[in-house]
Amino acid sequence: MEPRDVAQLVMDRVANYCENISGDTPLGCLTDHNPDQLDVFVDAYLDENEAEDLDKAIENSDNFWDEVKKEYESLWKETMSLKAGGSLGDELQMLYQNIVQNDELDDASKARRLQAYDEVLVKFADAIKRALQNKKPLSGDDLDYWYKKIGDTVFGVKNYGYYEEIGYWEGFYDELDDSNKLEVLSILLDEIDSVLYDIEHTLPDLEALTNKS
Repeated sequence: MEPRDVAQLVMDRVANYCENISGDTPLGCLTDHNPDQLDVFVDAYLDENEAEDLDKAIENSDNFWDEVKKEYESLWKETMSLKAGGSLGDELQMLYQNIVQNDELDDASKARRLQAYDEVLVKFADAIKRALQNKKPLSGDDLDYWYKKIGDTVFGVKNYGYYEEIGYWEGFYDELDDSNKLEVLSILLDEIDSVLYDIEHTLPDLEALTNKS
């Protein structure tokens, strides 16, 4: 096995464990399986023959293990970026659903909130585009500012449960290096486009219902 093959094998099995078995959030579980801990948990994700092959490869090469760790670190950061971007992106979609599926809001109120959500999302997208263009990611504080502004717009009041959940996901963003933060922002930009599309196709129907009432 080549170092990349070992790293990919372990990463695939770690990702499956974190996604389907661990009981923790995938990001929390992945953090526990960070590259610094690879030598501690690697054997748990290899069968007996694979572990023996790894031991032999390490014995026959002075740098085989260092290359495995290097490859695993690259895969781990990529996986963390995808999961962090996905989790933060899911929040944006859930906020949209919070408006359109809220039985306590009439059609006019839903339309107003969707319009306000649309406007703040466009501004958030512009901030992300500038960050990507300049290859300088938003800071954790900047990301927090936008998510709180978005939350206040959607809920109409300060929602501390939302703040706490967002803060949890943002904590993983803060742990990433700049290149991986930019990957997260790219994922978020795609998710924003998706939510804006949904708003664009929902808002006219709500406004039509409002005009009829």
